[in-house]
Amino acid sequence: MEKQRQPRCSLADSIRQHIHLILRTHFNEYRFDPRFGCMVWDKDFETIRSVYKWKTELIDAFGKALKSYEKRLQQIQVVVDLDDQKIIDPQTHKLIELRKRIIIHAAGTIGQTNESFQHTEYIFFSPLSLT
Repeated sequence: MEKQRQPRCSLADSIRQHIHLILRTHFNEYRFDPRFGCMVWDKDFETIRSVYKWKTELIDAFGKALKSYEKRLQQIQVVVDLDDQKIIDPQTHKLIELRKRIIIHAAGTIGQTNESFQHTEYIFFSPLSLT
């Protein structure tokens, strides 16, 4: 195997990949910084009594994580939404599974280029129950 330069990605793609990494990392998973990650994984299997409060906590926590760990973005805005994903058996046409999907949309401005930036992530949770 010869040494070869790896292809570079764009600045926006690099930011998207880093946001994905922040979202998919549990707290204490990255040994060099136990605060790196997202609190959404601490809420898995939790009964949510107030969707509004839960969404607000997630927006605040993820917004803080982006401000701390993604310095290339400015004027960061985070929107969180929940919806149901139904899985239907194609043979019986009956509902097999109902899962909650968290939609996280991050927007801001790339500081270096002053370009607008948008990114959406989807996380499936189960069994996320709403009471």
